Amino acid sequence: MSWLKPTITNAPQEHADRLRVAMAAAIAAGDALMLHFERGVIARDKADGSPVTNADLEAETTIRNAISNAFPNDGQLGEEHGLINGDNDWRWVIDPIDGTISFIHGVPVFGTLIGIEYEGTPVAGVMHFPGLNETVWATEAGAFWKRGEAKPTRACVSNTTQLADAMVCMTSLDYCDDDHDPWLRVHGAAKRTRGWSDCHASSLLVTGRVDAVIEPELKPWDCSAIIAVLRHAGGRFTDWNGEHDNDSSVQRGVSSNALLHDELCVMLAPR
Repeated sequence: MSWLKPTITNAPQEHADRLRVAMAAAIAAGDALMLHFERGVIARDKADGSPVTNADLEAETTIRNAISNAFPNDGQLGEEHGLINGDNDWRWVIDPIDGTISFIHGVPVFGTLIGIEYEGTPVAGVMHFPGLNETVWATEAGAFWKRGEAKPTRACVSNTTQLADAMVCMTSLDYCDDDHDPWLRVHGAAKRTRGWSDCHASSLLVTGRVDAVIEPELKPWDCSAIIAVLRHAGGRFTDWNGEHDNDSSVQRGVSSNALLHDELCVMLAPR
């Protein structure tokens, strides 16, 4: 992965060193995931009703082992294997397969997310899409995007200034319980809305291909890596009230190019 070196050397050393480990771990996990994906997978439901596969478990173990070997004192939080407390201010937040439903249905828009938090704020992260051969990552050195064999380029949000001109994504109305009104208000005000899935929609946002993403149900592993990349790509993440910037513990989140953010939060506010 020599292509990483010129794009993270301007970050603080502790951030850059951790991002290199995160990148290598995400790519290794992605390679393993593709072996499962190509031969088909069988899922089972967890206690909360969400699906899980052996591939999720194996991929998270691969990532955790890489982190523990390089930074044994850092904390870790993962979707499948829970919390390991560290003895410093660093925490890694891991989602081995974000988009498991896409994964089990043979749709290649799932991704591996690794967020790196310092003192509770996502400061670096990687979003790796092995089925699409795309990777997006960021530290204070900036946000970057690599597709296929092309050289990495800067990742940057769009410059759309009005919701009436915007493309807005949400994974699914399934997560809105019976309260569809906030999304329907956004749907009526935006130029276009789409249901592109999970972290794939966020990768489109941080690379300027869509303008905002609304998520009605989040856990830290769903958004820590995304927040890290988004903030360095020029965007903004808050809860639906426009509060708690860059907080991976919010349950309802909105990500945007920042220019549309206030207008979106007005649409999402309770009425």
